[in-house]
Amino acid sequence: MATKTVRRSISMTPEMRDLLAQIAAKRGREVNENDIIRDAIRQYLDQQADVVGSRRHFQRSLQARLDRLENTLTFQMLMLTFLLATVLGDEGDEAIHEAMTAALRNGEALLKEIAALRPPKANI
Repeated sequence: MATKTVRRSISMTPEMRDLLAQIAAKRGREVNENDIIRDAIRQYLDQQADVVGSRRHFQRSLQARLDRLENTLTFQMLMLTFLLATVLGDEGDEAIHEAMTAALRNGEALLKEIAALRPPKANI
């Protein structure tokens, strides 16, 4: 199947034209003004895939929210650990180390127990 080319005509200010010519001259003979214009249009269209409501935007915004949540939880856990160590005094380091070891060893079983205590989700 043959690729069809669509032609468009654009208008620009003389300043834009001069800047475009300077950019093309810096890039060398293998890149011309048309290539630069096509690249700019491609970049713009790729950015439009990120508009609100698109899957890509949703994935990025969800990942950003998860990263913020993880950072917040990590900070809170460190604060609680510090406060616990302060309250326990000299015994704090040993008690915290034992708790971390137990969590690593029994963490999966504990998560299963927690899940069993949660009420079942309602079918919607």
